Amino acid sequence: MARPKPLELLVKFFPELIDKTVASSNKKASKELNVRICEAIISDLISKHDKLYSLMGEGALIVNLKNPKEDNINNYVTVDSLERDLVDAMNRKDTVVEEFIQDALKTIKDSNANHHIVILFLDNSGGSVSRIMRDMPAKKIQEMMDDL
Repeated sequence: MARPKPLELLVKFFPELIDKTVASSNKKASKELNVRICEAIISDLISKHDKLYSLMGEGALIVNLKNPKEDNINNYVTVDSLERDLVDAMNRKDTVVEEFIQDALKTIKDSNANHHIVILFLDNSGGSVSRIMRDMPAKKIQEMMDDL
């Protein structure tokens, strides 16, 4: 199954934003509220990242979307661990995993921990790497909502 595009998810989770029967003032209020809710959720992820970063060092938070009911014990990966996994993937000639880890390492190394956190999203279609700004963490979501 292909991963839905961010805009498709936005419309799925916030259908009132494209509903022509909803008054524009209600849509505006809904956007504001939903952005604040998303910001609170993302702020919680940033806090979790920071705790693990201070304990383990430079790395990325893992959000396992494969089985949300499962308790995610291993929810942070360090650069050292990723580098070991990269060597293992190269030895196994697993180019998909190799490219994913290289992307994750590049994103982490290109990020300033004072300005961004890095999150690895894992689901049934693979993984993706995302960088979230500490200042205005829901900015991308707000921009997508404004474009609807």
